[in-house]
Amino acid sequence: MDRTFVILFAVMFVIAAGNTALQSVLPALGRSLGVPDSAVAAAFSVSALLWTLVAPFWANRSDRHGRRNMVLLGQVGLTASLFFCGLFLAAGINGWIAPVTAFAFFVAARMLYGGFGSAAPPAIQAIVASRTSRDERTKALTLLGSAFGLGTILGPAIAPYLVLGDLWRGGPTIGLAGPALIFSIVALAMLFAVARLLPRDVDESVSHGAASSYPSIGGRRAGRASPRRLRTRSSRSAFSIRACAPG
Repeated sequence: MDRTFVILFAVMFVIAAGNTALQSVLPALGRSLGVPDSAVAAAFSVSALLWTLVAPFWANRSDRHGRRNMVLLGQVGLTASLFFCGLFLAAGINGWIAPVTAFAFFVAARMLYGGFGSAAPPAIQAIVASRTSRDERTKALTLLGSAFGLGTILGPAIAPYLVLGDLWRGGPTIGLAGPALIFSIVALAMLFAVARLLPRDVDESVSHGAASSYPSIGGRRAGRASPRRLRTRSSRSAFSIRACAPG
């Protein structure tokens, strides 16, 4: 298991853990803001739908801009979404803005997750696929999927320990916004790790496209594919990660 895979595994873990940690405290947050549970559920449903719709778009963009850049874009979207979710929720908890306004800004921040966070998983899958042999690919992609599953399990388990009190004595209350704010810091750390440690796309003929550089497909050596084939494979990669969409 090389360093690149460890980084990508960690990115997938943080994406899932940050999302589910926020989900686990949202019912209580909704009640504290006076927002109906149905509205809270709708906020997550809309972001999940947006994720599903735009994932193929980002997969196709990687044909021209590279997989590493898509992973970075996804991490920026995740970090910004978690930070602004936490910020606006804290503002509503402390009465700095009206509860309805806080929730509206929260929904907008969730759109960042659905719209830009979805850029990372298809590119991550393709990076792993391009760096493994045909025999190793299934195992590697299964391990990558397990990172998302592990994050989905551990996120809600960690979240209650991240519910904080006052930032300082007599200062603003963080409360249930704590999980979002703390996971935004973790996501920011992962963003720096990706920027510094994830190798750049080297060969332009094989490094661009969310799923266009599989080492061996159907027993044939991978080579330069036609633009139409690149788009098709990119779309397949995007659709294969839809199970990871937030819900």
